[in-house]
Amino acid sequence: MAVFTRSMEGRPATATVSIRRLVLLVALPLLVLWAVHLFSQHYGTAMPAQVLRLTEARLLPGDARDPAQVPGALPDAPGHMVALPVQIHETDAPGPLRFALDFRLDRAAEAPYWLVIQHRPAATVYLDGQLIATSSPGGGDAAEDEDDLAQRGLLLAGRRLQVSIPPAMLPAGEHRLTLRLSRPGFEGAGLSAPLLGPSVQIRALQEGRRFWQVVRVTTALAGIVIGAFMLMVWLALRQEWLYGVTGLFCLCTALLLSPYLLNGALFPAPWWRVALDLADVLSKAGLLFLVARLSGIAARWPEKMAVAYLVLGTGIDGAAAFLGWSWTDFHHPWPWWALGSRTVVLGAAALLAARAALATPRRAHLVGACAVALSAWVWLYVSWFALVLSRQMSVVDINVVGHAALIAIAGVALQRRFVGSLRDEAMARIRLEQALDARTRELQDRWEDLQDSERQRTAAQERERLLQEMHDGLGSQLVTARLCAERGVSPQSLVEQLDECIREMRLTVDALAVTDGDLTLLLANLRHRMAPRLQDAGLELDWQLTDVPLLPTLRGTGGRELIRIVQEALSNVIHHAGATRVRFSTRVDEARGQVLLSIVDNGCGMAADLRQGNGLRGMRRRAERIAADIDWRAPEEAPVEGGTELLLRLPLRVGN
Repeated sequence: MAVFTRSMEGRPATATVSIRRLVLLVALPLLVLWAVHLFSQHYGTAMPAQVLRLTEARLLPGDARDPAQVPGALPDAPGHMVALPVQIHETDAPGPLRFALDFRLDRAAEAPYWLVIQHRPAATVYLDGQLIATSSPGGGDAAEDEDDLAQRGLLLAGRRLQVSIPPAMLPAGEHRLTLRLSRPGFEGAGLSAPLLGPSVQIRALQEGRRFWQVVRVTTALAGIVIGAFMLMVWLALRQEWLYGVTGLFCLCTALLLSPYLLNGALFPAPWWRVALDLADVLSKAGLLFLVARLSGIAARWPEKMAVAYLVLGTGIDGAAAFLGWSWTDFHHPWPWWALGSRTVVLGAAALLAARAALATPRRAHLVGACAVALSAWVWLYVSWFALVLSRQMSVVDINVVGHAALIAIAGVALQRRFVGSLRDEAMARIRLEQALDARTRELQDRWEDLQDSERQRTAAQERERLLQEMHDGLGSQLVTARLCAERGVSPQSLVEQLDECIREMRLTVDALAVTDGDLTLLLANLRHRMAPRLQDAGLELDWQLTDVPLLPTLRGTGGRELIRIVQEALSNVIHHAGATRVRFSTRVDEARGQVLLSIVDNGCGMAADLRQGNGLRGMRRRAERIAADIDWRAPEEAPVEGGTELLLRLPLRVGN
């Protein structure tokens, strides 16, 4: 029941949020459009009534060339009329150019007038035969104005000339404005349509145009940068094809703004209009496709609709642009198709974006839907008042606002994707470091457990060996001494037995005390402990030890194993060899990486068919434990015949 109650309480809240979002989606774009409309009326670009725009000029004959060769000139008209603006290549103008522009004022000027001209290269301006301005240091006809063409050729953009004309020079009636352009460099020559009017109105017109020009330039540059970056990302990561579509959309949007930024067309007619109309079709289809993909709609009809519009629009609008059909000739069916198809595509994109914004609480979808709706409303506003009702109301082309909103959304999406990638990379690095630390701690714990287990195993083995040593050595000797005491042997014999037990114990302690692998120290301790017994047995020691390095195999319990081997060898000499002298010698064999320990006696030697007993087998086992090789042979340098040599080869390094 509680769950049902909570669900019933959540539904009104969800419905309220959806209603708020719907109101915001409808109201916010319209409010922004209304604010932009008011702003555009204040900073308008429409021509004021008293401002004249001179769109025709007479190309005067003279020292330039045949005026009929100028693009746009009408050779059949008197004076060869030229439509402004005009661009002339340097090959078409080997000399200066002279233009005459006639205009009429219905009433005399009451305030200073401004004359604004865009030109290239240097210009000299005359009003009714009087020089009023020049953009070069000289008077316009001097020879130096025609020199230094290379330096002038670096000025690829047009120059702007603004001249203030006093009211006394502009009475009512006919007037002639004469312009002389210097001989072009490789930048060519160009002349815009001059603007002439009261300074207050010209200033207001320039402020409006300057503002919208800045907005269009900024939007176009942003579209170029973002679009180029996304295309490069797509070229590097082909699986991220949405980057490619978004980049193409941004570049097409920037191309649509290029007529406001360029002095002239990039391509000759009619190909420049074909490029612009196709870019418009591609941008609209791309917008619908992107909205359909990014909104997460399972249905495929929006994508199919975008592709169908792209195919039809490319064919129909491309043909219309090539044939020069007018956007405002509504007696022809093409304007209805162009405006109607774009309205349907933009409306579908806005509805899909709104649906996605209402279906999810994410703010990003809401902002994107508002941007798409604003772009659609702006396009309808400009198309309706600039094309359908162009005579009833003069409006500014504010399509740049919609373009700017969409490019801004693309830029924000790119920034969020880039920052998200960096954040994911940082989180992945943190998770990897945490996993590595956890794995390191786990391995460290396992290593410590393994070390502890190894220490315990080594200690157990050591205890076992020590117990075995005590049992075989000291234990057996104590048992022998006990038996001798029970049998009532002489005290002297019993003392000797006990001395042997003590000697055995001290040898064990000495062997355990040397843990660094010092062979010389181990043998010296053995000599010290065994000397009384050897003297009692009548053996003479020949001590010929040399300095040898520390041996890794003798560290720890390895020293005790060596002492037991040597102790067993001396016991065999005492009991079986009948020798009178024993020689100990050591040397280093660098070639084989070994230290050789040689024990040679001058006894009777070993029989050829001698069978190895427990003592010799025990010596071999002990040698194997310290990775040594043991061998018995006849001495190579014995002073007399006979005798036995025990040769023990100890490795200098572990693994040899």
